[in-house]
Amino acid sequence: MITKNNHDKPTGTTMEKINKIRRGILKSVPAGAALALSTNASAQEKYTNIKFDHGVASGDPLQDRVIIWTRVAPQDAGFSGDISVEWEMSETDDFSLVVKNGNAQTNADRDFTVKVDTTGLKAGQKYFYRFRVGSNVSVTGETKTLNASGLDELNLAVVSCSNYPWGYFNGYRAIAESGPFDAVLHLGDYIYEYQVGFYQSPNAAKMGRLVSPEHEIKSLSDYRTRYALYRADEDLQEIHRQYPFITAWDDHEFANNAYIQGAQNHSDDEGDWTKRRKNAAKAYMEWMPVRVTEGGLPTVRSFEFGDLATLAMLDTRIVGRERPLEYGRDVEIVDGKPDYAAFHKRLETEERSLIGQEQEKWLDKTLAQSASRNVPWQILGQQIIMSYRPEPPLDNVFTPEEIKTFSAGEQLSIEVAREQGGFYNPDAWDGYQPARKRVLDMLDKHDGNPIVLTGDTHCAWAMSLTDKKGGKHYGAEFGVQGITSPGRGDRLPKVKQVEQAYYDHLDHMALANLKGRGYMTLKITPEETITNWYVLSTIESREFDVELRKSLKYQAGDVLDGKVDLIDMTKG
Repeated sequence: MITKNNHDKPTGTTMEKINKIRRGILKSVPAGAALALSTNASAQEKYTNIKFDHGVASGDPLQDRVIIWTRVAPQDAGFSGDISVEWEMSETDDFSLVVKNGNAQTNADRDFTVKVDTTGLKAGQKYFYRFRVGSNVSVTGETKTLNASGLDELNLAVVSCSNYPWGYFNGYRAIAESGPFDAVLHLGDYIYEYQVGFYQSPNAAKMGRLVSPEHEIKSLSDYRTRYALYRADEDLQEIHRQYPFITAWDDHEFANNAYIQGAQNHSDDEGDWTKRRKNAAKAYMEWMPVRVTEGGLPTVRSFEFGDLATLAMLDTRIVGRERPLEYGRDVEIVDGKPDYAAFHKRLETEERSLIGQEQEKWLDKTLAQSASRNVPWQILGQQIIMSYRPEPPLDNVFTPEEIKTFSAGEQLSIEVAREQGGFYNPDAWDGYQPARKRVLDMLDKHDGNPIVLTGDTHCAWAMSLTDKKGGKHYGAEFGVQGITSPGRGDRLPKVKQVEQAYYDHLDHMALANLKGRGYMTLKITPEETITNWYVLSTIESREFDVELRKSLKYQAGDVLDGKVDLIDMTKG
């Protein structure tokens, strides 16, 4: 059992014993948020009454550079001047071997965040960093640059969907107490936009997990305040302190089910969507250790882990996504009945943009470069399920009386699956099938071993990557459950029977785990990738166990015959 309080690290069982245990958005990103802060401090006001309330973080590591981040919180209400911040990077934790240092400037225009792109570093080197304002010194952060070559093993932790009022961030703490990891991948929904009382644990107030501000966030100040709340969390601070992050935004960093022109959770009486989107993007760039370049696609970038793996981070949510079709809005009524067959045909054949032409071209080029270097593994870090994965019929699981007690959405899913043999999720790649086919063709064209990493659903998934039942396999897809957000199994009874329905309906499904919060790890070597799913015993207590729920092996070269078999390595 892992035990923790508000100030101490966990004690007890170590983690080695875990068996139980498009362009529109570009205008949203101001240049000041995208560039490293100025190192010219000559005209800065010497203001030192600050605190480092939000810890430190690093991110977007490359072979010769890494972003380091902090926030200096002025203790004088209303202060809006400049603050000069010193930073140091060392090869030793006592800073006896400082290799880089400088002075950065921040102010209210950046919400007093500091983001420095430290360049000229050694490849594959661990570094320690810290910040100073006057006599105030931040905690020491740890980070690591990427290997240029010769990497025999890559270890990644993967997380998603961290909703503050659903419970404690125990998954973050568990990762911080395990490892080591070369990087942590956060696949989106780092924050949620909702107001107090909506989409939260019934025990949120008792746990001290009510959100701030109390209303749904829309303004720049709102988004900044919500990030400040999250980044004050001790467990989130600790995982950021220990490991570099590589992040992608999803919808809740903006609003639920967001796309270029709007969002499901944004109505006309909430103001201009473009302004809200700009507010959300600016706050994200201020508070996250992500590198942003002038021009191009804001969070679309790639990372080369030596000559072992290429990681391409996609944006399936904002820069290229058209409004998804919806069952309740776009299904035609024919002879008094909804024509679900015609609607499914639209999902399967209608050309709708998901990542946009520019991002598709970028991805094709990135994959081609990886193949030209004979890199064995190509990893796509993205938000929504890519593989063919309709909801299965559940009539043999639930009685009509039981189904009547479910939410309207669940009843619709079961009705359509009964009639059509499956229920598509139009918000996922199943809702943009021509766009998916183009990406799968890219993976097929450029020889390698594709891995798609997915967040969004709050459930754990493993499946061979395909676009139809019984179709060709293009790689493997691994989906991570939520850090705190609840999965489908938290809404439905008979969870094991529902999970079995996925296995019975989809022969490419290797893991369907619909209940339980946690995280995922990948151990990648030239020969194989071992993916592990860990589930937490609770997120409503600071004492928790971590259980290895599933371990699957994906062997290099398995994709060549068009059929990927994921081998179960789970013990016990």
